[in-house]
Amino acid sequence: KCVNFDLRTRLICFQWKSLDLCIHLTNLLRIFPQLQKDLPFLKRVNQNPKPTTQFDLSLAIRFENCMEATALSSGLRPLPNPNGYRLPRSCSQRKSLPLARFHSKETPFKKPQGSLAITHHRGLSFKTNVFEQAHHPVAGDLSYDDTSRSNVAEDKIGVLLLNLGGPETLNDVQPFLYNLFADPDIIRLPRPFQFLQGAIAKFISVVRAPKSKEGYAAIGGGSPLRKITDEQADAIRLALQAKNVSADVYVGMRYWFPFTEEAVQQIKKDKITRLVVLPLYPQYSISTTGSSVRVLQDLFRKDPYLARVPVAIIESWYQRRGYVNSMADLIQKELQTFSDPKEVMVFFSAHGVPVSYVENSGDPYQKQMEECIDLIMEELKSRGVQNNHFLAYQSRVGPVQWLKPYTDEVLVDLGKNGVKSLLAVPVSFVSEHIETLEEIDMEYRELALESGIENWGRVPALGLTPSFITDLADAVIESLPSAEAMVNPPSAGVSEDSESSDAFGYIMKMFFGSVLAFLLLLSPKMFHAFRNHFI
Repeated sequence: KCVNFDLRTRLICFQWKSLDLCIHLTNLLRIFPQLQKDLPFLKRVNQNPKPTTQFDLSLAIRFENCMEATALSSGLRPLPNPNGYRLPRSCSQRKSLPLARFHSKETPFKKPQGSLAITHHRGLSFKTNVFEQAHHPVAGDLSYDDTSRSNVAEDKIGVLLLNLGGPETLNDVQPFLYNLFADPDIIRLPRPFQFLQGAIAKFISVVRAPKSKEGYAAIGGGSPLRKITDEQADAIRLALQAKNVSADVYVGMRYWFPFTEEAVQQIKKDKITRLVVLPLYPQYSISTTGSSVRVLQDLFRKDPYLARVPVAIIESWYQRRGYVNSMADLIQKELQTFSDPKEVMVFFSAHGVPVSYVENSGDPYQKQMEECIDLIMEELKSRGVQNNHFLAYQSRVGPVQWLKPYTDEVLVDLGKNGVKSLLAVPVSFVSEHIETLEEIDMEYRELALESGIENWGRVPALGLTPSFITDLADAVIESLPSAEAMVNPPSAGVSEDSESSDAFGYIMKMFFGSVLAFLLLLSPKMFHAFRNHFI
């Protein structure tokens, strides 16, 4: 299969029959200019990489021999073969890896067992691109020594962690909810009515704030999400440092402090020259990763400096071996707390999304979630754990259809059907927050016990689990070579037009939004109807 590589890393890929011989050569034509005339089959990679060049075995051996002679005569040490592919011994009659004789350390080939979903983009187009399993090695298969860092060694690396955010005090709850519902990726209005977004968000946040405050008060008066995410950022920085990668790690929240805008400004202030964006959502959804990336895209397009910073985005990572193993470890550990572990129902509860996201907008969230559960259960099965399991979706709001089955309804049915022991697994959350600490631990636990389930347990969020943090660090390292900058920074004229359009839109939203809010708040019948049907 073909693999496309960008100009920056100068990757040239040849294919011989079913074998991909990938040779990673930074600044190849600058270091070995004679290769261009000596090897007529060598082609530059242009702006639109074409399928890999087909060549026969003789050309492969000629290339290897030429590289050996050139490297030895020049005293230079070529870059490593990143995937460690071997030519068949019957063909090359050599036991060493191609080019490996010049390495201080060989990277043996291992069969890939997982994949890394990285978006390769130009102009920050941010399109979901989950690679097939065989295209990426799992964490641990790649070493990141001095030679493999050669093309990013001079860069100042930054890592941006994206997350939801959460109110830190009870006074923060209503403005946090406003930011949440003002997001067009959360409440999606038809284009003619988008000017009402702010007014509707204001109304919903005011109505829902009292109940939400009760939930946050029950878990200590605020969300621990920021504190945990800051700790994860520091842990990832140390994990990268342990792998000889120096990087500054930033935290950007979508709906509360520190906002993504603040993190991006700090990235610019620190003069980061290569950035990896890591949303802390294992599965991709329009409403989570998609929304955060959309904000990031707008920020980068408006700033000429940021537009030129090479960026790699890891859009989803649920299929990474490190993540799957970490989840399996936690589940296996919690199962041992039950008197009869084999009889426990493993109950995966994921945050839901509206059905329209999946059916009308192509959101891959449901498919990725189901694949994630399959991977975790396959790993548990390989360890001899063969418990029954179930997947349901929680946290639905509003009158629209959300992904089914619903967590609360399933818990009642399981209790009625004789399930006595249940282990809840918050599969879409990597940090403890209100959905785990209040919704699962309190509301769903009480509902389960009332429905006939006698033994309840809950797997903790991954948090600072060492294997999980290490895998995220590996994901960052693997994504570094794929970073690309925006190719067409915005002009001043475009920015001015955009600002004028934003100002006009703001005035229209304020006017019509005020009218709607006035009508809703002054009409008791309309207020109660709206609350009963939409909240």
